[in-house]
Amino acid sequence: MINIFRTFTILSIISFAYNNLNAQNAYSPIPEEGIVNFVTSSTEIAPTKAKGSPYLNEEFIHGEVIVNGKVEEIGKMRYNAYRNEVEILDDISEDSYYSLLKRVYIHVEIGGKRYKIFTYIDTDKSIKTSYFTDLNEGKLKLLFKPEALLKQARSPSTSYEKYSPPTYVWNSSYYLLDETNPDGENHAVKVRLTKNQILEFTGSKKEEMKIYIKNNKLNLRQEKDVISFLNYFNSL
Repeated sequence: MINIFRTFTILSIISFAYNNLNAQNAYSPIPEEGIVNFVTSSTEIAPTKAKGSPYLNEEFIHGEVIVNGKVEEIGKMRYNAYRNEVEILDDISEDSYYSLLKRVYIHVEIGGKRYKIFTYIDTDKSIKTSYFTDLNEGKLKLLFKPEALLKQARSPSTSYEKYSPPTYVWNSSYYLLDETNPDGENHAVKVRLTKNQILEFTGSKKEEMKIYIKNNKLNLRQEKDVISFLNYFNSL
């Protein structure tokens, strides 16, 4: 009888631990390639006192976590452009989320947009990493870096001034990633969408690409025309 009770107790503990582990790791299965976990601990969803939003999509929507080219998790996600993080809703509690670890072999697709980690050259010439959405395929890529900054609250210094709450301000930008040189370091470089800046990345094909712009009446101040331009360049 004692042995039966001990067996039942052990099985109960194992079952409880297993269920707890599954609940905690709802969005952190053990994928292939020796990757143990790809999310942080959970964070409670809390209201913010700041004006504006750091999210491209405020609501959690359908997304996929892709590890080494293989879909490893499907759930509801959103991108936090202030924290530079992908947030994945805890499907059990639905009042907390996990943040996806930033790894080059992990990217996500949220609402049809693909977020991938790339290295880039910052304004101080240092090399940093960030999420970008890549807008075209090929050796010369146009990347979009969604970024939200938090403007601090400002208290009135006189009775005539009003209190200004903390406010999210969007400061998104474009980058070009040149992978035409296999021996290069291949860090993305910030650009403005102008004819001169885009043409600087076409090397020996610059004159040919000028003709392509003219013949196709492209306006390289527009994202869609830059994508058409790069798709043609990458096909040469």
